[in-house]
Amino acid sequence: MRQWVHVVCCLSLFHLARGTDVNEIQWYRTAQNTTDRISPQPSLQFGGDFPSDVAITIDRSSSYQTILGFGGAFTESAAYVFSKLNSSLQSQVLQMYFSEDGLRYNMARKPIGSCDFSLASYNYDNTSGDAELVDFSIDHDLALIIPFIQRANATLMSWSKDTLNIVASPWSPPGWMKNNDNPFCPLGCAQCQLLDQYQQAWALYFSKFLSAYAEQGISIWGITVQNEPEYCPTSYEGMNFNPQTEGSFIKNYLGPQLSRDHPDVQILAYDHNKDHVVEWAQTIYSDPEIAQYVWGIAVHWYTGDDFPNLNTTHNLFPNKPILATEATEVRETDPANPSWSKGEHYAHDIIGDMNNWVVGFIDWNLILDMNGAPNHAGPDECEGVIKCGFDGMLLADTDNQIIYPQVFYYYVGHISKFVPRGSVRISSSVEGSALECIAFLTPESEVVVVAMNTGDSPITFKLLDIVAGQPEAVKVTALPHSIQTFVYA
Repeated sequence: MRQWVHVVCCLSLFHLARGTDVNEIQWYRTAQNTTDRISPQPSLQFGGDFPSDVAITIDRSSSYQTILGFGGAFTESAAYVFSKLNSSLQSQVLQMYFSEDGLRYNMARKPIGSCDFSLASYNYDNTSGDAELVDFSIDHDLALIIPFIQRANATLMSWSKDTLNIVASPWSPPGWMKNNDNPFCPLGCAQCQLLDQYQQAWALYFSKFLSAYAEQGISIWGITVQNEPEYCPTSYEGMNFNPQTEGSFIKNYLGPQLSRDHPDVQILAYDHNKDHVVEWAQTIYSDPEIAQYVWGIAVHWYTGDDFPNLNTTHNLFPNKPILATEATEVRETDPANPSWSKGEHYAHDIIGDMNNWVVGFIDWNLILDMNGAPNHAGPDECEGVIKCGFDGMLLADTDNQIIYPQVFYYYVGHISKFVPRGSVRISSSVEGSALECIAFLTPESEVVVVAMNTGDSPITFKLLDIVAGQPEAVKVTALPHSIQTFVYA
């Protein structure tokens, strides 16, 4: 637990270290082979411009999208692991994610029913043919998931005016609504689709879910129509849509249903990899009867960067936001000594996404056990990498009651902690180096610059900001495999 104590101390100093000098820069660093983990560094001072082969230039006169927030997923697996921690560690997890001294998460994702990271497959109405959903119930979620969400929201609202913007996503309807009578897809995509006669029932299912969660004091901000509609998993829940069939479902059933029952809940299309986002956006938004119901489009990262596709999508439909709703890494085999490259991967993706118009980033499981589990294999089983699951920002040894923050916890924190909801991306550029960077202007009119060095050598660079036509500059060195956040007025 020494890592967590160190993080709390460092992040608490964020408030104490803020300077009043307009030329003063507060900055924070995480670096490999050091103890720096979002650690405050001695403040810097802007001065006049000077020659430099490597420079990051900030131009706050050019602004882009407004940022919605950052978060992780309340899967049943995460809720189960959380429930196995003692009360002190539970409080620490909540503080690490949702407090002012933590990552300041203000978004989240919640599966509608079960997903691969559930203890078993379940749904909210298992009565075959119950098109009116008379037997609909979220009782399954009352034990673990809902209390976890309620405590997270309370932690956030104890210091912030933000509420937790939750995006809810289904992996599958009840099997009886599908043409294979199965929540999984053992026979492929053609035999894993919604039956025509249950399209209205499925739209009603969304509405009842939203109402039931509201009765528990949990407001759902938005829903995606289908998690990963192009993938048809054989060993866990899934359902196939293509752009045309998802668009038809939105236009004829889901859109009208939620417009009547929950007009403040946003609908997001797609919710899959960035490689096909342009095709989906063109189909969904080209029909005004579909587009009228759709707030924006959701993307995952599993086919690689695909950053140009995000830029193309925005340029085609500039009024429709893009939200990143899932990312994860392969299982960590040594949680106490985790892979550094995973942190760099996360920051690279967020920087690239947001430099190409993405408005927010939601990670996958908030917390998992030391095997990256549980999932459908069960809470006490582990039968190879797939059964064990994947990585999480926090991995918990529930036997010994120890939490292991992974490297990407800190790397994401270099952005999420300093970029509140309502911040606007501003122009940033790098010359003479492979540094990666991004910049924002916060609602408090502070500039936040994030710069990452993924190389094996230090990089000394000039941070240059042009204010009212006057250049201000400072020399900084980015250590090998480091990320730094700069904050100034």
